[in-house]
Amino acid sequence: MPADGYTLMLTATHHVINPGLYKSLKYDTRTDFTPLAMIASVPNVLVVHPSFPPRSVQELVAYAKANPGKVSFGSAGTGGANHLSGELFKSLAGVNMVHVPYKGAAPALNDLLGGQIPMMFDSIPGVLQHIQSGKLRALAVTTLKRAPTLPGVPTIDEAGIKGFEATAWFGLYAPGRMQPQLREQIAGDVLPVLKGPVIRSQFASLGAEPGTLTQPQFATFVDAELTKWVKVIDDAHVRID
Repeated sequence: MPADGYTLMLTATHHVINPGLYKSLKYDTRTDFTPLAMIASVPNVLVVHPSFPPRSVQELVAYAKANPGKVSFGSAGTGGANHLSGELFKSLAGVNMVHVPYKGAAPALNDLLGGQIPMMFDSIPGVLQHIQSGKLRALAVTTLKRAPTLPGVPTIDEAGIKGFEATAWFGLYAPGRMQPQLREQIAGDVLPVLKGPVIRSQFASLGAEPGTLTQPQFATFVDAELTKWVKVIDDAHVRID
């Protein structure tokens, strides 16, 4: 497919996760796509059932270390961003927790609300009302900066798990080997739109934040995300095929 700017792809975090999960992809994620812009990011949050004893990330780490293999966390399914957030947490915190995959976020959340599982990582918009009502307790957000919708909740990084960052994000790509001038032109057209008040307002209503990275910054970010998630997946021995 010619990289002429007429065919673009908007896709989510799984684009940089798939190379670690699938060994038989028919494309090279690093070379067959041209990263153009981060369109939006959605902060995730670590939530627990109110009956779960830990009330902070530090207490959770201590509790998990005192009860190795006895603490579980739910997710929307194996290999998803929320599952891998848990695997990254396990790796950086040095704890042994059990992953419980569900067929979608809704059944996982239902079991969390019912106390069948003690914790999970989920998008803030998906659990915000339950945090506000007290049905769930937020321990930390997964971004490096605090989320505007939960300003009183610390980040996992500032809570002591240094370097932890796991967000759901959406990126715009073109086919690989695009001419630099065309790449810069399209990326340059997108960024001012994302900075506009209409997009910022619409995204905020969905719990999302518009992207602010320049094209080179986004390309560097995509490369780092690919490297990070391949390592997390390999270390956790997660496989789909």
